[in-house]
Amino acid sequence: MVRKIKGQIYMISLPASLDLDKIEDFQKKLDNSDHLDALQIPVGSSKFAFGGFASAIQSVNTWAYFNNERKVVIKPSVKTKNEVLKEIIVQPHKFTALMMAKQTELLKEEAPNVRSEVNQLAKLAIEKQPLEIYGQNRGRLCWYSFVDHSTKGFDRNFYDVTPGYHPSPKSIGQIRSIIKSMVEQSSKVAGGGSLPNKEKINNLGRMFYELFINTHEHGSRDFDRKVWIKPATRVIYSYGINLTDNAISNTVKQEQNFKNYISRLSTTKNSTRRFVEISIVDSGLGYCGRWLADHPNEGDLKDISIKQQYQILKKCFQFRSSSTNNEIKGNGLPAVMANLTNLNGFMKVRSNKLSVFRDFANQPFTSNEEDKFEFSDWETNEVCSNHLTEHPELRGVAITVLIPLYDWTDAKD
Repeated sequence: MVRKIKGQIYMISLPASLDLDKIEDFQKKLDNSDHLDALQIPVGSSKFAFGGFASAIQSVNTWAYFNNERKVVIKPSVKTKNEVLKEIIVQPHKFTALMMAKQTELLKEEAPNVRSEVNQLAKLAIEKQPLEIYGQNRGRLCWYSFVDHSTKGFDRNFYDVTPGYHPSPKSIGQIRSIIKSMVEQSSKVAGGGSLPNKEKINNLGRMFYELFINTHEHGSRDFDRKVWIKPATRVIYSYGINLTDNAISNTVKQEQNFKNYISRLSTTKNSTRRFVEISIVDSGLGYCGRWLADHPNEGDLKDISIKQQYQILKKCFQFRSSSTNNEIKGNGLPAVMANLTNLNGFMKVRSNKLSVFRDFANQPFTSNEEDKFEFSDWETNEVCSNHLTEHPELRGVAITVLIPLYDWTDAKD
């Protein structure tokens, strides 16, 4: 919803629902609006969907990028001010909105400006975040927020911070321990499920490490790589899914993409009911924007076609090294695809005007030399080389993966 409020301020409302159709409608309104000043955010959330948090975070980042005023208005509620602020601060998409905002108001209050209270709660949340290796936690949701434009941007679980030096990511062993803990916490709350052996945990750790290094190297920098984007946030989260939950089950069953995936999983030892969703979202230039900033002779983002965007995305996933200066020993996004194949995973990518996915249970990665690095169109389920849907331009990259766990009985075998 876009509407005019007092003082000629135009306000757009972030949906309470995490249903992808609702969030995509919001993205279309952002894309079609010439002038927006305020973002209205609700207190509660409903209707979880795969990638819902990631899509909402990316939508907020897009709103912030195209809005100089960056005013957030919290929707009036029957709850007290303290109750409202404490509830919003534990939801990663709304936390992101508050961190991107220059102004924050709760309209029903006599003194509606609540920016000071919000900043205090956010500071406390970020400081407590590294005390548990799985980060911030609310039920089956575990998450970390990196507020790159603040002094709190480099969480000590993920970064080595030495005075006089740029913060550098921790080793793969440390980051593997983090994602293992996040997955275990999320799956435990969602009703069980296990990664049964060390090899699978290593696959998970390597996949997550490469995604983290990629967003650190490419998702946080401006056109000039020496410049960090400001304001900017990155969010990492895990969410436990149990398909005996009716709301989630109904959502998945309606998506042909997931029907084919779950049908294939039924022929493996993986659970077809218990999963963990893992997502990394940044507010950078997107895959195409980043590539073209590094290769300006290949064109300008506003001028290239959706097919050209897809070819660039494929180049990014073919690129072996996550580092441009060899300071970080990453193997790049091909390692993500190889490890997702070993995990029978599913991956969705939303970047610039693209929304694509790959089902690694049905379409395993072969090798960097042999694989064609094909994805499927999220909207139509067709191979992208045959059909591509052009979506509204969004800021940054949102990668969301679905990892099937093992049922307890199978994990013991």
